[in-house]
Amino acid sequence: MLTLDKLTVEHRVGPVSGRLAAGRLTLLVGPNGSGKSSLLLAAAGLVTADGQVRLNGELLDTLDLAELARRRAMLVQHSVLPAGLKGYELLALGVQGEVSEAACEEMARLSAYLKLDTLYGRSLSALSGGEQQRLLIAKTLLQVSPALNPEAQLLLLDEPLAGLDWQHQLATLRLLRHYAEQGLTVVASIHDINLAAQFGDDIWCLHKGQLVASGGPEVLTPTLIAEVFEVKVSLLEQDGQRLLLPE
Repeated sequence: MLTLDKLTVEHRVGPVSGRLAAGRLTLLVGPNGSGKSSLLLAAAGLVTADGQVRLNGELLDTLDLAELARRRAMLVQHSVLPAGLKGYELLALGVQGEVSEAACEEMARLSAYLKLDTLYGRSLSALSGGEQQRLLIAKTLLQVSPALNPEAQLLLLDEPLAGLDWQHQLATLRLLRHYAEQGLTVVASIHDINLAAQFGDDIWCLHKGQLVASGGPEVLTPTLIAEVFEVKVSLLEQDGQRLLLPE
């Protein structure tokens, strides 16, 4: 469980308090500049922040870098890729310890989801933005894969769907649900409201640096969307699914 107590990044987000449960996928929504990236970076211990962040009861700022790397992984929004690496070499950087047989099996499983086989032998500089993003997602997942890292607790992703086509967006969200089901606390920011409603166990909506709504997908109401996103929508419910349609 990730617990935030009056978490504040000056001029960006907060104070925000709340609990993000293990075993669930929490999706952050909100307009550009609402504080999603700052919240994730602060929760990962990557930016200076006030307030407290606890990971399964332990204060995050009491953990050293090696412990943090074992406990949590984060996909940042704008990653700087190491020059000269090939796809498989980037993935290997995400593995805790040696690239064992178990690690190769996990890489193969992720490759099947994200269609990575054709990217392994290519230089990162020769790949499209979406292809690079798929490799970065896989690298981040490998770092905290419960099959490889028994200390893994937290997975944070800032706009993981950016640059991905539809099939890979869906594959990524299914992978995040799978990792949550294995006991990790999984938190990701997302712009597609309908995908958030479909895949999120919990939704946090940020607006102007404040947490304005939290709960299940039912918190994504036409009233909230109008107030936060300034878009008028109608709600369609069918076969247990919720769809918000712009008017």
